[in-house]
This record gives sequence, structure tokens and C-alpha cells, in this order.
Amino acid sequence: MEFEPIIKKLIKTVVRKFYEPYHAIITDMILEDILLYDSDLVKKMKMHSKEVNRLLVALKEDRILKYENKVEIKEDNRQFLSTVYYINYVEVKDVVKYKIYKITKKLESKNTTADGYVCLECEKEFTALEAQTVMSNFVFKCDECNGDLVENVKDLNAEGNAYSRFMSSIQDIVDLLKKLDKYNIPSMDYFQLLEYKKERGVGQAEEKKGEKVVEQKVETEVSFKMGVSVEDEQKEDVEIEEYVTVGGVKKKFSEVTEEDKDKMNEEEYENYFEIFAKYEEAT
Repeated sequence: MEFEPIIKKLIKTVVRKFYEPYHAIITDMILEDILLYDSDLVKKMKMHSKEVNRLLVALKEDRILKYENKVEIKEDNRQFLSTVYYINYVEVKDVVKYKIYKITKKLESKNTTADGYVCLECEKEFTALEAQTVMSNFVFKCDECNGDLVENVKDLNAEGNAYSRFMSSIQDIVDLLKKLDKYNIPSMDYFQLLEYKKERGVGQAEEKKGEKVVEQKVETEVSFKMGVSVEDEQKEDVEIEEYVTVGGVKKKFSEVTEEDKDKMNEEEYENYFEIFAKYEEAT
């Protein structure tokens, strides 16, 4: 893919400018591996899984990272849930464009709107509402020195400087986006990236022996049973009975969907992963 070096540089630049250093490390690892499982990410980061999950929240909420849950089967036929992370190039490009658009529009709006008034004589400042109370003969007058009030141009200049500084700080990002506009970047899901990874031979030496991945998304109707062998599943149904909250609404852990996770705030998401980690360790 001819555009890949450019989009990778864009992603790395954005993350380094607007996120923490650990976020940049995580992003670099996923860009390198194409698909990276949560367990491998924790090992590479040499951090507790809870800390890694906390760092992932911001990247997922901002659509920098995509993820899917997968059911894996170990040698002894035990099933467990794992999460695989990846980056959809075209989605990140669109997200970056949208965020720049929103920020610049906000700064432009502030730049064209006066923020109150100031006295020409004593330089006392007034809000627009305060200025209405000191109007005399349809002219705004200072209540202390009786000087004329004018729009606070100083504030407008400050906002204009903020806009200029912001645009200057992201010029390298804008240049990369312009280069990418020349390409028709495809949207690639997990399965397409898996094939691409196999073609490139990325991470083959690190594949775990004796394990295979069931290539399917964990949908809502799937009853996920941690640490239960196939024989045990045939004897009795076992599922996680604990509850989490999704946007403030209580929901059973085993019924949480990918859409639910997108709706979770940071605290709810950390609670979800604490339960997940507890049952995973028990296996």
C-alpha cells in the first residue's frame, strides 16, 4: 500500500502532539504488529493490565484504535475471551480531519465575536450585559469615569493569535492530510487486516503454539464462559453473573456488546475490564 508510510506518519504525529507518551508507545506497537492482542500488549508495555486498559480508553473513545473481542481455545479446550486491537487507516484520517475542522471553527467563531466592552479612559472592562446597564443616550458610558465604551478588541486579537498558533502547530498534520487525499484508502476490518498481516509475515514467530483463534465476533447472544472446558459446558451452563453500568444503566456483564463499550465512560470501562481480568485470571 503506497499510502501506508504517509498514514503511519500522520497517526504517529497526531498521537505525539495531543496524547501522552504512553499512548504514542501503544500506537507504535499496534502499527508495527497490525493486529495486537491485549495479553501481548500488556507484556510489551510491562505494565499491569488495568493501567494499559486505562490508557486505551482515550484512544478508543477518539476512534484512533478499533478493537474486537475474540473467543480463543487453548490446548485443553478451555475457552477464554481476548481483545484484539488494530487501526483502520481511513477512519483515523477522517477523524483527524473532523477534529481539526471543529477546533478551527470554534477558534474562528471566537475570533469574530467581541467579548464585552472596555473603557477608553480607565480601561475598565464590562461584559455585554453590564454595558447595557450603563447606557446613556444610546451610548455606552463607564460608570466610574464616564468615558466611552468600545468593543474589547484586545480579546479579539488574543483569539486571533490563538488561531494562528494552532494552525502553525498542526501544519505538518495538514500537509500529510493533503498528501493522503490523493489516495483512495480502503476501510479494512479485522479479517482483512489478518490476511494482510499474513501476507507480510508480521508476528509469525510470536504465534502461540497449541492455541487457535475462533474467527468470529462475540455477539450479544453468545454466552461467554471463562475457564470452562467443552465437557463442562455440556454438563451445565456457566456465565458471569456480575453487572456493569453502560452510560449509567445497569447491565449484565455477559450481555455487554461492542456498542455498549463505546457508550461507557472511563470509570465504567475500567470496571468492565476489572471483572473481565478477574475471570480471565481464574482460568
